[in-house]
Amino acid sequence: MALAKLKVGDTVQVTSGAERTLKSNRGKILSIDKSANRVRVEGLRLVKRHVRKGRDRANPEGGIVEAPGSIALANLALVCPKCDKSTRVGVRMDGEKKKRFCKKCDATID
Repeated sequence: MALAKLKVGDTVQVTSGAERTLKSNRGKILSIDKSANRVRVEGLRLVKRHVRKGRDRANPEGGIVEAPGSIALANLALVCPKCDKSTRVGVRMDGEKKKRFCKKCDATID
């Protein structure tokens, strides 16, 4: 069983691409598409969708809705909760379980 280096709920920072130049280029991961190697990050790469009027509770009026678009997985780096820097992620065995750790400060992430 392989351990994912990024998980839903992790705070990530954009390292390359158009979103890198934004003032707030950090956010939490909302969803991961493993087959396409893309991630949706809260507040980054907002795209506008034109939604029809409908019976659904989310948007009965219709209109233009902003939602986060996807960012390539290779353009993101995990932000360590301890040292608050973007870092690479390592994996080590802790008894029978695999644990992720920060390569900069050597702190266990989960």
